[in-house]
Amino acid sequence: MDKDVVQRRRAIEALRAGVPNRDVVRQLKPVQVDMEERFNDLLESAKDGWSDAKQQPGLLIEGDFGTGKSHWLEYYRHLALEHNFVCSSVVLSKETPLYDLNKLYRSCVESAVVPDKLGPALEEIGHTYKLTDSEFQRELFQWVEKTPEIDPRFAATFFLFERSQDEELRARIIAEWTGYPMRVPDLRAALREIGEGATYKIRRPQKGQALQRFQFLSRFFRSAGYAGWVILVDETEMISKYSLRQRGKSYAHLAQLMGLVTGISIPGLATVFTLTKDYTGQVLRGRKNDIVNVSARMDGTRDEAYVLPAEVGMRTIEGRGYKPLDLRPLTPEQVMDTYATVRGLHSLAYNWQAPEIDDHREYSMSTSMRQYIRSWITVWDLRRLYGYDANVIADTITPTYDEDVDLQQETPEEDDEPVIMM
Repeated sequence: MDKDVVQRRRAIEALRAGVPNRDVVRQLKPVQVDMEERFNDLLESAKDGWSDAKQQPGLLIEGDFGTGKSHWLEYYRHLALEHNFVCSSVVLSKETPLYDLNKLYRSCVESAVVPDKLGPALEEIGHTYKLTDSEFQRELFQWVEKTPEIDPRFAATFFLFERSQDEELRARIIAEWTGYPMRVPDLRAALREIGEGATYKIRRPQKGQALQRFQFLSRFFRSAGYAGWVILVDETEMISKYSLRQRGKSYAHLAQLMGLVTGISIPGLATVFTLTKDYTGQVLRGRKNDIVNVSARMDGTRDEAYVLPAEVGMRTIEGRGYKPLDLRPLTPEQVMDTYATVRGLHSLAYNWQAPEIDDHREYSMSTSMRQYIRSWITVWDLRRLYGYDANVIADTITPTYDEDVDLQQETPEEDDEPVIMM
């Protein structure tokens, strides 16, 4: 089958499922000038931030269900790779909760890709990384060796990675940087083999080091020749389903990763989060009243350190001192243009002439773009396959913000407790 046909069919399948992929953004570029401009500015600021070791505040996209938030994230992924960034795409879920920064970190690393490579970013970089004494490698070495609060494991593993020719050991170091630490005896033994057994004070990773992992890996990507690290996080409204304590930690982590908390900066990191537009009214100021209850729950407890960053995160979502990106509904003209594009794409993908849909001109601001597109494709599929003229009726899905006990299941590694790799 022709390559172009395959790409078009993949795009149609993704649009039918409502889950955009790279083929979709190639065929159907999202439309909103300020959305693209803000992201391009973020990438440029991330590049410039290396000179003064600062992190540019990330982006928060707010939009109703089905209005194209995921589509924009996929397009941002395309732009990030074009600008020579390592890029990670994460959807918050039971396996990847925002309140557990270690799990989020591992998902970010495992989903990371690099430009023009197919495999996981760390593995791809590990195969080609060479000690060149470049400016960025020297800066990384100085950072891990001379920063007192940084765990010596970063310096030890980077030293071993640069100098060891043992592929098995390098693979275990890659696993350590992915978030699965080596056993202390094994790491010490590897250092002794190269005569550095007494150089580094190696111990189990301590709690609260997840942010150090983000800081290290962003710098490592830079030392490998990339512009920085872009992290795209979808469905941030999942926070509402956590317990009150977990929601507080999630707000704190959002603010930290967006570079909005004083004293925490991850140079080279550019983050984007998506959120439903009514989250503030439903969760922060609604019946859950998180803006008041989070601080009341955490004050005077072992979670007290999360209070201030959590308040920053909630203020960010509210738009106080920060301007979220508002994903606006498409205009009638834009809907018509999209209809023409998708009709042409379906025709070329299946080598036929997709017929006009009688009611395609009907427009309603309450109808999401996802509803429009999936209904058009359904009509064309039924006509092409069965000769059946369908009249599709779509119901609007309203997200709920009720707590979900299944999503609140904490594991021993929660609270930044690491998993030890055997």
